[in-house]
Amino acid sequence: MLVNAKQLEQKIDQYYHKIITKYELGLWSMQAYYELMKGEYIEIDKLQIYHFLRTISTFHQIPNDIADEYPCTEEEVLNMKEILCGKRDINYTFNIKISKNIYQNQNYKTRYMSFEKLQKNIEQLSLDNIPPSIPDEWIEYINEDIKEVQTLIDLLECHIKGIITENIDLEEKIIDFRQSVGIYVGGANINKQNFIPNLKKLLDCIMGNIFFRVSIVYTKGTPHLSLLL
Repeated sequence: MLVNAKQLEQKIDQYYHKIITKYELGLWSMQAYYELMKGEYIEIDKLQIYHFLRTISTFHQIPNDIADEYPCTEEEVLNMKEILCGKRDINYTFNIKISKNIYQNQNYKTRYMSFEKLQKNIEQLSLDNIPPSIPDEWIEYINEDIKEVQTLIDLLECHIKGIITENIDLEEKIIDFRQSVGIYVGGANINKQNFIPNLKKLLDCIMGNIFFRVSIVYTKGTPHLSLLL
């Protein structure tokens, strides 16, 4: 289902211009929210409107005091409109975990196997047992292109490849912590201390073993998603 911030803004505009009804807006939002929760939440465009969809998905429902069910209000929809059109800036942060069910999809099975292979390689390392040369699998892995960052998996993988790339000498095929660039962080020793733990954490995140935090900032109507690791 094609859903993003711009499309949600258009749907809300259609409601205020009486092109669609309250029921139609609520029903569309509910369907989009259900699809998101079934797995589409890993798509960055859709995750950026998670908070809005969760709220507006009840807009068409009738209040039920007995069941303690209260739908989204007109005021809440108006607040969304102001954020989406750039009149208000806002920041959301929340925890998220990638469901392992995502990797049942044929498109992701091969990638999961790559993560498993990399994880096994890294688990054999320690700060006192870093080999002078890097495995050929690492070279093959970091040389695989990510065509476009569209999902959380793409974004996490960019972090993984970035950490590996900045700490190896590709010509010599060796790990070299002096290559990594940092600002007031302590140089090569800090890079060495953090190299293995950071990779392990990122792999645990991308493989759905642990949760991590996401930040979504709306500035002048444009959403920006970043990872808080």
